[in-house]
Amino acid sequence: MAGVLVALAPAAPALADDRHSFDLGAISNPDWMAGISDDTSLAALSIPGTHDTMARDVTPLAETQESPLPEQLDAGVRALDIRTRHFKDAFTIHHGAVYLNANFTDVLRQTTDFLRANPTETVLMRIKPEHTAAENTRTYEETLDWYLTENPDTAGLARDHIWTPSGGQAATRIPDLGEVRGKIVILQNFDGAGTVYGPTWAGAGMSIQDAYQVPTLFDIAGKWDKARSHFEATRSGPAGVLHVNHFSGTGLGAFPMQVAAGGLGFRGVNDYGLAYLRDTDLPRTGVVMTDYPGPGLVEEILAENP
Repeated sequence: MAGVLVALAPAAPALADDRHSFDLGAISNPDWMAGISDDTSLAALSIPGTHDTMARDVTPLAETQESPLPEQLDAGVRALDIRTRHFKDAFTIHHGAVYLNANFTDVLRQTTDFLRANPTETVLMRIKPEHTAAENTRTYEETLDWYLTENPDTAGLARDHIWTPSGGQAATRIPDLGEVRGKIVILQNFDGAGTVYGPTWAGAGMSIQDAYQVPTLFDIAGKWDKARSHFEATRSGPAGVLHVNHFSGTGLGAFPMQVAAGGLGFRGVNDYGLAYLRDTDLPRTGVVMTDYPGPGLVEEILAENP
């Protein structure tokens, strides 16, 4: 039954007029951080993000986005989820076993192109190993260092645009906006082999909701309950902790598009989220990681900023 529901669910949601999903290119917010004070912690902001940022034009079970990275950034997305497979001493971009027709050089070029054009902004970038490592002669961290310091295509970009943390609390401290304008802040979801590249993903400086298992369309409302509860925890949580709330989810009976956008009479998490944010006054949302975000959802998250 669940498989039938997924197969019958429409490609676009019935509630498209609410602008909770798709059509992200309809808006442009390239410099929304410009008006925010330098001494504002990133943890105090309301930041639109994309889950599995590069997963577009692939299979329905693996796809999570409609818009390419430059369009996401221009619309206002400032948190990226970059999954890197370590393969032949390089990083290809994957969602599970599925290659996403991109590599880490593409991600760095597109993100730094945006930051050069919009130096008031910063981009949070979760970097995570994905799928199986194969045919390598060096460690994951050594390959990342090669991209950041030696690769002629990316070393200069990294030198100018990768934020380097300092101090004894570098793995937990979330920086202020003024420290990182024009920079990529790595959210370190890998070991690091003794090197701190940025705040540790799921470390003491972060609070994360990522209940991604949504077995069927009937479970979407339960996924939203978890996301709503995390918004309430964000409201009262420690000021210096970066809260990350995933709207994304998937299952054999509920593909990412249906979880996000709804279908066959079921509301999607994006629709629940947009309605909640319109009706609720939050001091911050934290980072909201979404699949198929729409213009209304992104702009409602941005509206929660100081």
